[in-house]
Amino acid sequence: MRKYIPKLIPVFLLIILLITACNQVGPENPKPEEDQSQVEEGDPEKEVGLKPEDYFPLTQGSTWRYLGEGNEYATFTREVVFAEGNRAQIKEDNGGTVSASVFETTDEAVTRIFFQGESYENENYLNDESNDNLVILKAPLQVGTKWDTGDSTREILDLNASLNTPAGDFEKVLKIKITFPDSTIYEYYKDGVGMVKREYISNEDYRVTSSLEKYE
Repeated sequence: MRKYIPKLIPVFLLIILLITACNQVGPENPKPEEDQSQVEEGDPEKEVGLKPEDYFPLTQGSTWRYLGEGNEYATFTREVVFAEGNRAQIKEDNGGTVSASVFETTDEAVTRIFFQGESYENENYLNDESNDNLVILKAPLQVGTKWDTGDSTREILDLNASLNTPAGDFEKVLKIKITFPDSTIYEYYKDGVGMVKREYISNEDYRVTSSLEKYE
C-alpha cells in the first residue's frame, strides 16, 4: 500500500488549492454583480430619462383647476382648447380675465410662442405669427440647468421633490426656480400631469400660491 502514497499527494494538494480559492471569494471580495444595486440607484442630480414635454402634457380637452391662496386671482383653471402637431393652445381663466397661450414642444424644450392677454371668444391662434418666446422647460433635465428668459432666469433645482396638494401627493416632482429682480417664483411639475403648484414670493415676503385641486 505504501507505494501508492506518493501518487495521492498531488491530489491532496489540488483539493487544498481549490478550497483556498473558494474562501477568497467572500464578503471581503464581492462579485461585481453584488454591487449592481449601488450603480442602479443613480445620482439625484443626474439627468432624468424624460423629456420636457413629458412634464407639460398638451392633449386636447385636458383640464386643470388650481386652488389659490394670497390673492383673489390665484385660483384659476386651464384647458387645452386646440392642439395640432407639436403645438397646443391653453385657455386660462382666473375669474378676472381669460388669456390664451400657444405652446410648442420639442425634444429640447417647451416654449410659449404666442400669448394673448384677453381672449374671450376661443379664437384659434395655433398658426398665428409668434409674438412670444418664453422657454418654460429646457433640456437637459438635470439639477443646475439654467436659462435666461429676458426679464428672468430659470433654473432646475430638484428632480425628486415631494409635494402635497389638494389633488393628492406627488413624488419625483421637477422644481423650477424663476428669479426676477423683485420676486421669485417656484413652479413644480409632475410628468404625465403638468404643473402641480406655483408659488410667488416677493422681496417683501408677500406670498401667493396656486396648488392643483383637480385635473383630467
